[in-house]
Amino acid sequence: MKKFLIYGFGRMGLTHYAILNQLISNAEFVFVAPNKKVNYFAKRNLDARILRSDHSLSDSFDFALICTPPMFHIPILEKCITDQIPRIFVEKPFGGVNDSFNADIFTKGSVSVGYVFRFNPIIQWVKESIDVKQVARVEGYYFSNTLDKKPKGWRNGAFSGVTNEVGAHIIDLCIYLFGLSSPIILDKKVYSKVSDVDDILISNLEDKSIKYHFHFDWVNSEYRKPVIKFVIKMKDGSFFKIDQQKVEHYLGDNLLKRVTGVDISAKVPFYLRGIDFSEQMQDFIGPNKVIASVQEAMLNRIIIKELLSK
Repeated sequence: MKKFLIYGFGRMGLTHYAILNQLISNAEFVFVAPNKKVNYFAKRNLDARILRSDHSLSDSFDFALICTPPMFHIPILEKCITDQIPRIFVEKPFGGVNDSFNADIFTKGSVSVGYVFRFNPIIQWVKESIDVKQVARVEGYYFSNTLDKKPKGWRNGAFSGVTNEVGAHIIDLCIYLFGLSSPIILDKKVYSKVSDVDDILISNLEDKSIKYHFHFDWVNSEYRKPVIKFVIKMKDGSFFKIDQQKVEHYLGDNLLKRVTGVDISAKVPFYLRGIDFSEQMQDFIGPNKVIASVQEAMLNRIIIKELLSK
């Protein structure tokens, strides 16, 4: 019997629960969900223990998943490590850029962070196939029409914004694929169109021999569905166009190579919201490669803080 402790009963907590419940036949789940209405719904619809607080918990757990709003990530993580839970998963963006924590505690447990696009088959192909030493420029884009009115609660505060919530994925992939570590910010523009925080961010950066361009916009009415894409320009003049479904290699107008998710599709025992999510949970309960570490998530935080600073 494997025992799971899940903090948070939102979309991500439910997603991970649904996948894990299919991947493991003999598992016990405990949710910590403080909201009364959510707690009531969960008790009526899930085969799990539902608690409003973890204060009375005396159980030992094999796994913990922290799927709360980001302002609660670090104190819960510190408690999970203190309780010696051997494997811990924290949803991105891993806290906020201004909250404090004791970094030494992260050496005491196996902690992975939910940058799920690292598990995407196309991203894995890019990781294995593109020579970073030959990359001259990386352009990372996120476009959506997510906001049409001012959000409520924490999503209209310092722990939210387009850069924290979705641009963090683009920054993380630049860390993972191209070794982004300590960029110099050449210029940046930040706009608040709907919320009180960043709804659009455009920036040019440079790190080592690679130039970067970021454009994040979640108030763009031209997009019906969210779009994440990259353009990778090589030193030989060729370039790659990359999204979650395919990668295309061009020289001028000539298509040199095209690889799709179908070409390299992996099989997973249970599919929900994409192969990426199932692969992520399979790694968490299996090999536990910690493909997205706390140290890299903290680096992401530092870059976001610099991008959003006045």
